[in-house]
Amino acid sequence: MSAFNRILETAIATQRKIALPEASDDRVLSAAVEIVKQKLAQPILVGNAAKISKRAQELDLSLESLTIVDPATSSQKQHYIDRLVAKREHRGMTVPKATEALENPYVFACMMMDSQHADGCVAGAITPTAQVVRGAMQLVQKREDVAQVSSFFIMRLNESHPVDDVLIIADCALVIDPDADELASIAADTGDSVIKLLGIEPEVGMLSFSTAGSARHKAVTKVREATVGLQALRPAWRVVGEVQLDAAIIPEILAKKAPDMASDNPCNTLIFPNLDSGNIGYKLIERFGGAQAIGPILQGLKMPVNDLSRGCSQNDIVNLVAVTAAQCD
Repeated sequence: MSAFNRILETAIATQRKIALPEASDDRVLSAAVEIVKQKLAQPILVGNAAKISKRAQELDLSLESLTIVDPATSSQKQHYIDRLVAKREHRGMTVPKATEALENPYVFACMMMDSQHADGCVAGAITPTAQVVRGAMQLVQKREDVAQVSSFFIMRLNESHPVDDVLIIADCALVIDPDADELASIAADTGDSVIKLLGIEPEVGMLSFSTAGSARHKAVTKVREATVGLQALRPAWRVVGEVQLDAAIIPEILAKKAPDMASDNPCNTLIFPNLDSGNIGYKLIERFGGAQAIGPILQGLKMPVNDLSRGCSQNDIVNLVAVTAAQCD
């Protein structure tokens, strides 16, 4: 059984309320119907109720089991206005500004979460990543026990890949150029997510163009220091670093290059040194390697908000909603 099935099972068992503020998009509407069919969550379509219903009818989709929340007519609108002013007054938020801001379904969805009226949110099908992340940081906010908000992808693999079933990679979407401490923190948070969501033990590869001191450069030093930092943060984990990608995932190569780090297992969690390499890397794995990319999945927020690619499919949305539901505490 795939480790990803654990996420699906958790989603089904918990029945979380997940806000979908891009209900004007056909893919989101179709995904919401499929989510209900698979009993993965209780999707909440946030937007203009009349337009959503009309489009669903045109697509021959039944919204009978779905909840629609219209920001213009919601009975909670004034409550959210008051909450938004209180939350952002120090940054110049006023009642008129809050009223205008809440016309945006994504902002409205974030305030639903703030008031515990939704457990999570998935957006990005038509909303730029920067706007999704900014709203999450400002309105949902970072957990106090984490150093930063970061992201990871779950890559669902096939039999031709050297790692079995799934590969978790970070950070591919958010933190542009982490220093050694930040990189160690990203790795720790990603491994924690691996345990919580997938139920597997993280074996972490701290990626570099060097393996065990084969090259000297400040970029290598950063990854080496981050490796030491992660080992201090999570001493029970297997941490391999600094290490080149081929050595991280093919045990025979690691045994030749760095016998002291060798294991029969490939690393299942790969931490890229910066966003350039991470973003390029995940797209290579997806587009040339034929893996299915699920994410980016944000970690470190008080409540889960996750970002879709604007090129996402209906199935991508369904999977990310399941992940979001499984992330809920």
